[in-house]
Amino acid sequence: MKLELSIWTHHLTHLVYSYFYYCRANKIDVNIVYNSKIKFNSALLIVNDKSILFDYSDDVKFIDLPNNFDFYFKRSLLEKDKKNNIFPLNFNVPMAYKSHLLLLKLNKDLLFHKFNKTEIGRALDIFGLFTNSGHGTLDIRNYPKNISDFGGNILYYTRLWNPDNNPDKEEKERRMLQNEFRINACRIIKREFKNASVGLYSDSFSNKLAPDLLLPPDKSDKKSYLKKLTQYNIGIADDGLKNTPGWKIGEYLLYGKAVISTPLNVCIDNFKEHVNYEILSSRSSFEEIPGKIEFLLKEKKYLEMSENNFIWSTRYLHPKNYINRILNVIRENVL
Repeated sequence: MKLELSIWTHHLTHLVYSYFYYCRANKIDVNIVYNSKIKFNSALLIVNDKSILFDYSDDVKFIDLPNNFDFYFKRSLLEKDKKNNIFPLNFNVPMAYKSHLLLLKLNKDLLFHKFNKTEIGRALDIFGLFTNSGHGTLDIRNYPKNISDFGGNILYYTRLWNPDNNPDKEEKERRMLQNEFRINACRIIKREFKNASVGLYSDSFSNKLAPDLLLPPDKSDKKSYLKKLTQYNIGIADDGLKNTPGWKIGEYLLYGKAVISTPLNVCIDNFKEHVNYEILSSRSSFEEIPGKIEFLLKEKKYLEMSENNFIWSTRYLHPKNYINRILNVIRENVL
């Protein structure tokens, strides 16, 4: 089993560490190599002469041609594109596993590639002291092992995107809608619920639009955020760039949280309304959030959903099953 990539981006950490986890668990050689032909934010897995491309793009557009591979797994996959050899990758989560040991197994072309220095630095930062999201901080062994009840409290930390920083007209409009939702969602939750923690990551753009919602630096770094996440039961999520799910919702699931989200526009295996999440009617329906929260609070429905999501994330996101799921899909579809 060989994993090939050209550039180790943050989007690929989920796959790279899941592959490393699988190899160690099954006592097989770790074989991660450099291949300049692999497109940005994708990776190629070779298993028994079968080629499997992993497309981790935020965009619903395909990074490469699915017909060039035996199997094509895509993160942001539209229902209409789920056919033939194309399958969903579900949510993407930045995670790690024994990063310092992984570095010993990397091909030298990858280890010393100038474009990989960010992820190599994060992998070396075992204690999360020097980077915002050191891989020691993200180590899956630090994630919760069970569900706890904190009284149904609510968490929503998010960020704004400046529309002027993107030349595309549709993306500008998308960011304007996104920013409007995030600002109003924070304000309505803050007003209606005392047991909520909400806010925006601080930058000059957020300070201009919503100075009342800015998070202090000691709350907004990754290490502090994940520690905070362990102490809450309900997480609010919304679409990220390109109207596809960001990392936040995957983190909620791995931490066993109930979820309220804007509509999911991509394929997610066995992820169901009222079982795994409560869905808002549109991208702009921030006013529906209090009602959804009250629904989850009634008879502590949030605990049942939290348990469902903990089970779902173990099956679909946790590295102990991530590669196994891919291999099972391949076995089921090999003629």
